[in-house]
Parts: sequence; structure tokens; C-alpha cells
Amino acid sequence: MICASITQCRGCHAAIDRCEVVLTMDPMPLAGVFCPTEATALAAPLIPLTWVLCSECELVQVAENVSDATLFSHYNYSSSSIAGLVQHFVGYAEFLKARYSGSDRLSFLEIGCNDGVLLQRLPQHWNLVGVDPSDVALRATTSPVHYTLHNQPFTLGLVLDQHLEGKIDVISGSNCLAHISDLRSVFEAVALALRIGGDFWLEVHDLASLLRGCQWDTIYHEHKVEWSEQSLQRCLAPLGFSHVQTLKTPMHGGALRICFRKESHRGSSPVQPNVLRPLLNRLQEAYHHRYETKAARLLIKSKQQGHCIAAYGAAGRANVYLNQLQELRFDYIVDEAPLRVNKFIPRVATPIVAQTRLLEQPANDCLITAWNYREDIIRKNPAYSGTWLTAFEED
Repeated sequence: MICASITQCRGCHAAIDRCEVVLTMDPMPLAGVFCPTEATALAAPLIPLTWVLCSECELVQVAENVSDATLFSHYNYSSSSIAGLVQHFVGYAEFLKARYSGSDRLSFLEIGCNDGVLLQRLPQHWNLVGVDPSDVALRATTSPVHYTLHNQPFTLGLVLDQHLEGKIDVISGSNCLAHISDLRSVFEAVALALRIGGDFWLEVHDLASLLRGCQWDTIYHEHKVEWSEQSLQRCLAPLGFSHVQTLKTPMHGGALRICFRKESHRGSSPVQPNVLRPLLNRLQEAYHHRYETKAARLLIKSKQQGHCIAAYGAAGRANVYLNQLQELRFDYIVDEAPLRVNKFIPRVATPIVAQTRLLEQPANDCLITAWNYREDIIRKNPAYSGTWLTAFEED
């Protein structure tokens, strides 16, 4: 069985009856899957997709759980191949170096290190550890790196086996908390590994930004949860973490960089009113009217007139968009990552092609599904003379 329904909240372990449904989307294939042939794409299995809200910690999460082994044994995302992400991690590395400039022998552990895009930019005299179960992380270490990789999930067992209890000064996780099935156990492992006074840095999608932008394309099985500052505080305070700082970044269309500190005692969860409810209702309306956006209407009309239409950016968001608007039949979708080129979008079987196709087979209209990189994509394609459209943030 490819998935099972969750029986408790991933963040706080509240019973499932404390979670209520806030959005039901059309069943779709896994957004992180890119198929080798048209036939395998057409046969890709469909999985229900339901968003629920925990009333205890206010974590929003997907009710259907796909095992980590299914999601990450053949991972299609290498962070260093995405220019915008590289730029982000260059900035994050500089931020961390400045923050801990007085620490010569800092012990730094990254959860979900991918291909080392952050760790390789941190000082070599730091004790650097990466934890990531993906094949992408393992392949990255076939070349010389200056960090130690544990090619497995971050768990209490790993901390105990590697004798890391109280040994780590700083733990960081960038966009990895969205992909973990049992977050409570991960938080307990972080609390065990950090020394008293150690920092836990998190970069997560900003749920409020997602909701304000009606970004339903960010909702898929690999994104098991979406965080707000309040839900993180509610999950971490009972484990002995205090909130230190929250910064906003433009990563992935709006993200939070939040620091929590391990204290010598456990605190209580902050109780605040839920201000996201009206935004959740607005997101639901936007999803149900997804064919009525300016971009969708123009693309449908263009296709009816016999024009070639294309998309740009074959990431998870594109899989969601193309599968949730199946009346839009794109001729191809452009991507710059070699891992995805010459594959197919699951179920709709749209071919993924290299950037050169945009000039070899010009599209009348090109929808930027990777809309958070819109300006960078347009800048890279000055010779394209068709119409650029944006999946979101366009009225």
C-alpha cells in the first residue's frame, strides 16, 4: 500500500479526532515523481489528498501519509542545480558564519542536507555533520566533502548510536520539516543532541504566505506539513525550547527562518487565537475556482485556437498544477535540472524538456509554474517572444 491515513498529529501526537478537514483536493500522483516513459506516466497511481488542521498545536498537514522510503529512495531534487536555491544558501551560510563568528570549534548538524549545498559553504574548521536519507545526499559524497554524512533519517536512535547527546551546538533544517512523518520524534532527537543553550534553526514554508497567496500548488503528499510560527512554538516549547528570533525570507514564495534555544527546563505552549482560519477558507475558495484565473482562462483559449502552450519549471508545484487542471494539456514543460529532463509528468504525461526547446518549438504562451523564480526565468530566456504567464500572484 503506497499510503495510509495518519492516526495522530505529526507535530504534537494529538489523536486524529483532534484534526479537522480544511481542504480536499482531487486525488493525484506523488508530486516528486518524474516518470521515465509516457506509459509509466499514464499509469502513475493516484492518491487522495486531504489537508487537516490540528486543534491542539494548529499544525496543518496532509492526512494521507506516504512512507519516507517511497518518497526519498529515488529523489529528484538536487539543490545545487537550482540557481535560486544556491543563492539562498550562500546567503544563509554567510548569516550563520556571522552569527557564530566567535565559535572556532562549533559543532553544526544539518537535517536534510541534500547535496551539501549549505554545509560545503560553512567553515571547514567547524565540526560539520549532515543527516539525509536520500540517494542525492549519498551521491554528493562520492566527491571530496568537508562534512560527515549519515545517510539515514534523523532519529533518537541515530543520536544515541553516534553518541551525540548534548554534543551539538547548532542544528539546522531548511525545508526538511515538511517531509517528515513523525516530527515529534525528530524534535525529541534534536532536544537530546543539542547542548543546553544550543540553537535550533529552522527554515520552513510560511503558512500565512501560502494562504495569503492562495498557493494551493504547494499542497502535496511530500509536503506533509505546513508551519506557522505559532504551531512550531506549540510543538517545541513542551520539549524545553524557547523562541529566540523569527526572520522572513523569499525562499519558495515566502518562508520563515526561526531560531529556538534549548533551555534547562521545559516550558508551556503559548495559547493564542487562531488567525489563519479566514485564510484557510479563502484558500479553499481559490482552489475550487482554479479554472477561473487569468492564466488558466488564457491558456485554455490559446489551446482551443490550436496554439502550442508550454510550462516552465518541472518541480512539485508543476505536478500539482498540471494534475489539478487536467483540462490544460501542455505540449511540454521546460526544466533546467538534468535529473528531470527527458522524463514525464506523472498521470498527464507532459514531456519534460531542456531549455533549448523553448526556441526550437516556440510556445505561444508559457506558464511559469516555478513562479517564485519568475524574474530569474524571464532573464534567462531573452530570445523567447511568446507570452509569459504566471500560475499564481497574477490577477
